[in-house]
Parts: sequence; structure tokens; C-alpha cells
Amino acid sequence: MTTLSKAPGYPDIVLFDVADGSFEFYTKDAFEQYVNNLRNDLVNEGLIESDEGLDFDDVLAMACGDEVFWDWMPGPVE
Repeated sequence: MTTLSKAPGYPDIVLFDVADGSFEFYTKDAFEQYVNNLRNDLVNEGLIESDEGLDFDDVLAMACGDEVFWDWMPGPVE
């Protein structure tokens, strides 16, 4: 089981971009907001229905293709 960081402001999730080799760190709440924004973009573009039960992986795959993947940061972060 992955333990998330209890330290405020430290990342819980890392998002990797395979296309350019970059990565970004997110808190759990910030990552959920990022994915929800992508989901809203997909809804606005008519690619999905707003009530589709897509998880993080599904939304990222539809919005970014195979270019990105994410994982939980090992904790605790010191």
C-alpha cells in the first residue's frame, strides 16, 4: 500500500510526459483538479458524456494519448 505524504505542499503524484521527457509533481487535490479540467474539456468537445465513469487513466489516455502516465510518489516525502 502506498503511503501519501502528510507534509502539506509536498507532492503526492508525479505525471510523466514521455514525448518530451518532462514530469510534474501534484498534490492529490491538484491532480484531481487537473484531471477534472481535462474531463471538462473532453465533455465540451463532445468526445464524452459528462456522466461517463472514466477514471484518471481513461481521461488522461483520451486527452493525451500514450504520451503521459502518472504514479503515486512513495511516502513519506522528507
